[in-house]
Amino acid sequence: MVNIMHRVRLERVLFVAAASALLLAAGCGGSEPEPTKAPEPAAVAAVEPTKVPADIVEKGKAVYNQYGCQACHAIKGFAEGQVGPELTNIYVSAQKTIASAEYKRSAGKATTVEEYIRESILNPNAYVVPQCPTGPCPQGVMIQNFEQQISKDELEALIGYLMTLGR
Repeated sequence: MVNIMHRVRLERVLFVAAASALLLAAGCGGSEPEPTKAPEPAAVAAVEPTKVPADIVEKGKAVYNQYGCQACHAIKGFAEGQVGPELTNIYVSAQKTIASAEYKRSAGKATTVEEYIRESILNPNAYVVPQCPTGPCPQGVMIQNFEQQISKDELEALIGYLMTLGR
């Protein structure tokens, strides 16, 4: 996943550089440039995740089913689990969780959604979401040694898939 994320970021950088070069070339007509205005202050918006390639998303969905994640975690229109936190909007809820005082007081160390999802899978007791579909989320229910059961590629695909939920 990290290599994929770097490739996607590199593609974005190359695209922006090419677009900038075209705009610069188009603007070299000899006329005076327009004065630049100070940018308007913008409202702070949720950061969009890096787009995950479709093949990774499909593999991640398969991994989600293969390891039985759907038995505990609901995803609207895909899985109906009731034991663990619902994952339909994991991207947005993870951003809120990372920013929360409760998370900051926990053993959780993530600063990005990708880190949070990884941490939640590999160290599920670092932070236990307070509320699950049927009441308080139980601590210690999630597989504690999942890192020894899942391959690195499967883990990256699963994280990639979950990164697409809730954007």
